[in-house]
Amino acid sequence: MTTDINKRKILFRLRSMETGGVQKVLCDIIKNLPSDLDLYLLLNLKQGEMLPLIPDNIKVFSLVEGRENFSKNPLVNKLQLVFRRLKLELYHLFPSLIKNKIGFVPDVEIAFTSSEYKALLESPFKKSKKIGWFHVDIRDAAFIEQTKLTIIDQLKRLDLSVFVSQQTRNIIKEVYHVEFPKSMIIYNPFEFNVIREKAHAFEVDFKTSAPVFISLGRLIPRKGNKILVEAHKKLIDKGLRHSIWVFGNGQEKEMLTDLIKEYQLEDSFIIHEPVINPYPYIKKADFYVLPSKSEAYPLVIGEALTLGKPIVSTDAGGVKEMMDHEVNGLIVDYDADQLAEGMERLLTDHEWVEKIKENNKTAYLRFENEKIYSQITEILKN
Repeated sequence: MTTDINKRKILFRLRSMETGGVQKVLCDIIKNLPSDLDLYLLLNLKQGEMLPLIPDNIKVFSLVEGRENFSKNPLVNKLQLVFRRLKLELYHLFPSLIKNKIGFVPDVEIAFTSSEYKALLESPFKKSKKIGWFHVDIRDAAFIEQTKLTIIDQLKRLDLSVFVSQQTRNIIKEVYHVEFPKSMIIYNPFEFNVIREKAHAFEVDFKTSAPVFISLGRLIPRKGNKILVEAHKKLIDKGLRHSIWVFGNGQEKEMLTDLIKEYQLEDSFIIHEPVINPYPYIKKADFYVLPSKSEAYPLVIGEALTLGKPIVSTDAGGVKEMMDHEVNGLIVDYDADQLAEGMERLLTDHEWVEKIKENNKTAYLRFENEKIYSQITEILKN
């Protein structure tokens, strides 16, 4: 690998490129960083639906191959997974092996998720500046208490902590009384023109004349899909015709499918596999709904605003930093009854909804992309 000795070398670290908001944000940032930075990405696993979206201006390394390159034979596949785990453990025990893997010394190393903080702190590149991006609500039930404390400690030991919303940093201070003097708030960027262009990539037919709510996200407890099913049932029982399309996959899929069948909502509550380009679906839908219990800075809110959709969202993470209650839609508490009330207003208050649509034609202007890219460039260079 040849590198330009005059360029500052930036190494991003990420587990994989499996579908998620973090991967999308990283790709957007990389595409918009200046050419006088030498950019590299080190993946633990070379796998994920978003691998083709990695920008051309970054050189990619991986510690091990992904499932996509494994054998279809069950026995061989199992042996490959065992070998892969052993190889990853070897890199964990002997981080100096990464020096040989990438063949250069980075000036800056960035852990783009909390899963890579430990790797940065144990990096063989002792003189590199180390930055940790923090994308989650620390109260997320996916973390056990000890893991939360470990993450906070690791993040504080890095040279700089980047929080994607004011709320994510404030929560750590409120709950754990920890402050981060070496930190910044840098919002996630949105590629408005790309979103609009991709929204016209193909035609969508929801096969219903009823209003459609759309929601994107993993089918995991903190995403709140269970209360979305409950809210939908309440509205259907009141005679308010509408459909809900959720794009996602995850551990709650079976439970949600069973609940939808129990409530006999199979025709109006649709769970669809994740798609690389969801924008034609958002554009076609009437409303966007975000039922999450916890978020950091949910990209989908910015994407829905970019496409002019009226939104009903729970008060999660940085939502209030992204949209205004009663101006761009509604922000409600995490509760099935409140979510149902918000959805009902969108379905019934037609005059107000038209005002929301008008407001949302320019709502994307509140997201200052150039300022965001300038902030990131500044910290990487200095």
